[in-house]
Amino acid sequence: MYLSRIRLDVSRNKTMRAISSPQILHAMVEGCFSQKNRTLWRLDSLNGQLYLLVVSKYEPNFESLQVQLCENGEIGLIKNYSSFLAKIENGQKLRFRFRGNPVYNVVQNKGERGKVKPHMSEKHKRAWFLKISEKNGFVLEENSFIMVDTGQQRFYKQVKHNRVELSHATFEGILTVTDSEKFVTAMIHGIGRGKAYGCGMMTVIM
Repeated sequence: MYLSRIRLDVSRNKTMRAISSPQILHAMVEGCFSQKNRTLWRLDSLNGQLYLLVVSKYEPNFESLQVQLCENGEIGLIKNYSSFLAKIENGQKLRFRFRGNPVYNVVQNKGERGKVKPHMSEKHKRAWFLKISEKNGFVLEENSFIMVDTGQQRFYKQVKHNRVELSHATFEGILTVTDSEKFVTAMIHGIGRGKAYGCGMMTVIM
């Protein structure tokens, strides 16, 4: 497994178009791999800079993405993630950052598939995150995390009549690992919906 990071040039029009449409950025991320490879990715802001983070089974080749979205000379940082993940143990308290897609199902008629709707209030988004934590191998205290960012994007998927509305929320704080196997699986495969569009990635600092 690999954890990669590359700084994007927000002064470029192409970068801003990609940021505004997760469908475009998803395709660019997938283009960094020669093998079929399910990836997680997320946009992070740090000290006034915008970074793309990627978790992947295979090592990415950022060459094409660098030409399109980065400053000249930007090469990115690629680290072997497996050795880091192997150090995660039950009972550890870890500082985390997570961007998720807080949604719920509304079932109108019994036996029918529910309609997915976004949580709108901070209260419900926090409750959603608390609810999904235990099934993914960690627990949170009510006062151990904050929501640092939230928003909604609208874009078209493949064909223009297929519009996607994606809500997101970013949380930071301290978590406690309760099931290291489930937690590592969540860090590799993501949590919740919207993984193709920049949601679901959990990162931690030991």
